[in-house]
Amino acid sequence: MAPSAASLGPDFRRFLGAAAASNLGDGIRFGALPLLALSLTSDARLISLVSAATVLPWLILGPLGGALVDRGDRRRLMIAGQLGRAVVVGGLLLLLAFDQATIWAVILVAFGLGAGEVIVDSASQAAVPQLVEEGQLDRANGQLIRAMTVLDNVVGVALGAMLFSVATALPFAIDAATFAIGAVLIASVRRPLQGERERTTSVRADMAEGARFLFGHPLLRGIMVAVALSNLAGNIAFGVLVLLVVEEVGASESTFGLVLGVGAVGGVLGTLFVVRLVERFGRRAMLSALPVVLVATYLINAVATSAWVLAASLFVASFSIVCFNVPGQSIRQAVTPEPLLGRVVATFRMVGMGAAPIGAVIGGLVTQASSVRTANVAAAAVGVLAAVVLVLALRHLDEDVVSTA
Repeated sequence: MAPSAASLGPDFRRFLGAAAASNLGDGIRFGALPLLALSLTSDARLISLVSAATVLPWLILGPLGGALVDRGDRRRLMIAGQLGRAVVVGGLLLLLAFDQATIWAVILVAFGLGAGEVIVDSASQAAVPQLVEEGQLDRANGQLIRAMTVLDNVVGVALGAMLFSVATALPFAIDAATFAIGAVLIASVRRPLQGERERTTSVRADMAEGARFLFGHPLLRGIMVAVALSNLAGNIAFGVLVLLVVEEVGASESTFGLVLGVGAVGGVLGTLFVVRLVERFGRRAMLSALPVVLVATYLINAVATSAWVLAASLFVASFSIVCFNVPGQSIRQAVTPEPLLGRVVATFRMVGMGAAPIGAVIGGLVTQASSVRTANVAAAAVGVLAAVVLVLALRHLDEDVVSTA
């Protein structure tokens, strides 16, 4: 059985608590924001832009955020990012209170939250090796991804949809509070979240240094491209999922939240078994399985006529994503020098997540021009390409990295 957070140390426990708080808020907002968008417009293109705007900051600000994370105090940056996101959600609450919310305001809020995420998530992933030993990376990342999966993808999304049906502003008020709680818990972590720094270069030079390392590393570069293609495919399908569930299949708004929640239970099970699966089959096998499984789920979505079939599809996809993310994140942390880790994480996610808004927009355009089912077929085609790229990348996975757990 995977060890508890307590066995990884008190500072990691506080760090995990901060992640848990903000992930609960993210999930609540994740379940409510598409419903808010749907209440403001029926245009699939505009609804898909809400999803796109959340990840667009990674494409615009990723390398800069990573350079700041490696140059500055990661603790202070994470606190500032959490509080900044609380303020952004507070602005949305004011618009809702005065009945002034528009779809474009929702898109702007989504972008602001994504900008804060660039700083917080880059600093968070870069800080993990400072809190645990290298041999504990899979376990530590498993604990963090478990908190994200349970509180964000399962509890949060279902709760967000339910709270939205009670009062439109309620899920967003809770979201703002969770960011503040996360900031307090990060402030309580005692260990430094970065090594010693002696900066004599410019921010621009730091950004270039991180990019050179990442793009010059055949394993990380290949995984990054495969992740980008997978995110492109996933967002072609997921950006219009609310339309598939609510309009095409005919389910209710609350059922949309349940579909997301039931589907994400697979992710919860993934976090419970991923460490043992990695130890049993190795990181190579766990990474290789993801694109194949995702292609199958998109094809299922293209023909499904029941909300529960869609939930089952998401269940399988979520399990596979977790079983990819834990070893994939550990590999990135293990092979990257600590002074470069913030920049490598941010640039990796810039490319990987930068494909997501493109996919969301493509999904909206394909749905508007044809149908939401055609969008899922297009996602499957892109997923096949991701599988090919990943197989080629994993040829560079050294045996010592494969076996580290």
